[in-house]
Amino acid sequence: MNQKDTFTSYLIQIGEEVFLLLRSKGASKEDAEDIIQNTFYKIYSMLTDLDEKIIRQWFYRVALNEFIDLKRKKFQHNAPLSDEIQSKLASGNADFEQLFNQDEIMYLLKNVKKEYREIFVLKYYYEFSYEEISQLLHLHMDNVKQKLYRARKTIRTEVGGIKAWIHRFKMH
Repeated sequence: MNQKDTFTSYLIQIGEEVFLLLRSKGASKEDAEDIIQNTFYKIYSMLTDLDEKIIRQWFYRVALNEFIDLKRKKFQHNAPLSDEIQSKLASGNADFEQLFNQDEIMYLLKNVKKEYREIFVLKYYYEFSYEEISQLLHLHMDNVKQKLYRARKTIRTEVGGIKAWIHRFKMH
């Protein structure tokens, strides 16, 4: 096998891994296939600019971003926060993993800054460790933790504001 065939096989292997990850995270077969196809295209179009050592990370990152965008588009037309989500947030528990399912997490993130949202999604939606996020995004681990804290704080602040508005509305 020549070098080009070996590289192509390597990319196909990564694509299969990412496909399984996307399916395990709730993507339909068709959506996962589309995401993988778009990712292959983006990777091939950037090959001259990418370091071979980080192609795997880039593949995951591009595919996960595509999936996040797809989920965001599907949830833009959602109804206001449910009573269930509000009661979970009212508990004040910082453990988002235990409090929310994946769909609720995506809904809560719609107004969070992209830099915070990306880290939040990697941590709580894709269940990456701090170390994995740090490596993937080329950030120090303390920076990852800080951005994650800010994402959680933004969500709590925003939802608290919505809850107060709803409460005032019900009082009148």
